[in-house]
Amino acid sequence: MVRKKAPFPKSQAKPKPKPNPSGAAAKKHESRRPSNAERSAYFARREAAKVLRTVLQGDARRQAVASIKSLVYSPSVRNKKATLALVCQTLKHFAILKEVLESASVLNSKWKRQEELMYIIAYDILFGQDTSLVSGDAEKFLMRRKDAIQSALAKLLVRKKAKNVDDLVALYQPPGTYSYFPVFSAK
Repeated sequence: MVRKKAPFPKSQAKPKPKPNPSGAAAKKHESRRPSNAERSAYFARREAAKVLRTVLQGDARRQAVASIKSLVYSPSVRNKKATLALVCQTLKHFAILKEVLESASVLNSKWKRQEELMYIIAYDILFGQDTSLVSGDAEKFLMRRKDAIQSALAKLLVRKKAKNVDDLVALYQPPGTYSYFPVFSAK
């Protein structure tokens, strides 16, 4: 019969755990792993930014490369449902987002290269779910400027004399387009 050795000889005491540092040092060393939902949202924002970049470049050249749906349903995009929703909703609010980010002076030289990603994240902050936005550098950058972005949106609402965001979206829509299908009553 083989006896297993004890982790510490009886003559030695177990080492005491080191005390936790307090203050900023504790927060710096404290890092938690993102949940699956947070990771999924992080990658969906990056994929949506790639699709949005392609769509906006095609719009600028007046020559579409592909439809939004075909870009989202390509094999390289993993989270297709969330990516499609983010792209469509960001495009719906695009004029508002562009004006808000410009008036808040958020798009500086560093983030100008990732302009599409900034639009996607700004949509999430202003109109979407901003609960899981602490993943990457771009998210942290915009979350630090969340108050400035929200106040820029409030100023835009006042300037355009809109009661809420839906009224503001309606102001930016081209005439003759509807964001919903009208319901006709049958008599």
